[in-house]
Amino acid sequence: MSGLWILICVVLALAVGTVAYFWVTQGRFPLAPGASQAGSEPADSQEGAAAGISFAPESSAAASSVSASSTVMNALVYTNDEYGFTFALPQDFEGYTILKGEWEGTDIQNTGSKARVFQGPQITIRDPRWTSEVPRQDIPIMILTAEQWNQLQNGEFSIGAAPVNPTELGQNSKYVFALPARYNYAFPEGYEEVQNILDASPLAAFEPSLKKQS
Repeated sequence: MSGLWILICVVLALAVGTVAYFWVTQGRFPLAPGASQAGSEPADSQEGAAAGISFAPESSAAASSVSASSTVMNALVYTNDEYGFTFALPQDFEGYTILKGEWEGTDIQNTGSKARVFQGPQITIRDPRWTSEVPRQDIPIMILTAEQWNQLQNGEFSIGAAPVNPTELGQNSKYVFALPARYNYAFPEGYEEVQNILDASPLAAFEPSLKKQS
């Protein structure tokens, strides 16, 4: 009887061993889950995380691209080839007017006959809804040479009564484009809309052409 019991135990042990070997070699052993198991990450994602690289979903990237393209397509763009810049405007500015003027600076280091002359062009974009009865906020763009801009930063001259220099909007190799300090001090109609336009960094500079605009 004892011999038969020993034989049965040996057979059972062999059977259990065979089943265990089968599950391990087929990759179905509970301690070795496959990559397709719920909750697992693709290998490239794991490697990217280890390298500090984040992967954006393709749908999000596509949505951002469409949004950016729509913004560009819906914007009006004023182009000035003479000085080399473009300025993006919303559709509400359809029919805008361009006013040409000059800015003037005051020599801080010299007075009287020794005072130097500091001046340059200014392009003003006027809202088409502007009227003499209800003036709306203009968008003034001062144009300074690179030398004038450096002189201004060095305190050689000032522009206007405000103790603050103009704000740079952009520059190319020849010119710096700037927004006058306190340009909206009177808070006319539309000043908030203009501020929103400026917050979007609408000016893009490029190298100017040699030909002057008429």
